[in-house]
Amino acid sequence: MNQGTDLRGLIGYQIQRAHLVMGADARAALAPFDLSPAKFTALLLIRDNPGCDQTALGRALSVNRSSAMKLVNILEERGLVERRAGRDLRTNALFLLPEGEVQIGAMIEAVHQSDARMTQGLSGEETEQLLMLLRKISREDPISDSEADNGIA
Repeated sequence: MNQGTDLRGLIGYQIQRAHLVMGADARAALAPFDLSPAKFTALLLIRDNPGCDQTALGRALSVNRSSAMKLVNILEERGLVERRAGRDLRTNALFLLPEGEVQIGAMIEAVHQSDARMTQGLSGEETEQLLMLLRKISREDPISDSEADNGIA
């Protein structure tokens, strides 16, 4: 279907279209692991924030506590994460299990390959610029130079 100049000029619309295309490819890349991009993101957040609770995870994922609990239940059932006693009786601390650590490397590689497929028409400089601009739009704190040098994003 033809997109008029109005749609082509709307940044939000173009980001949404790119999100749908990239999301579909990421889902395909994660299919062998039987994980959705949301569950993969939760797994990475738990790895990077050991001991976080479901409320913090939900905030980071922009989902409610109940939805975060469902994600954690699935990750726990698959032996990827575990709940331990939290800071008080009402919370659980979340930790990546050894099996999660083993599988996460292959998952990350699959998603990096997906990113590479989706950005193959961009130069390395354009890819870095796109990442920087998207971080600005999402109001994410810019990463430090040392993190950028280490490939941490």
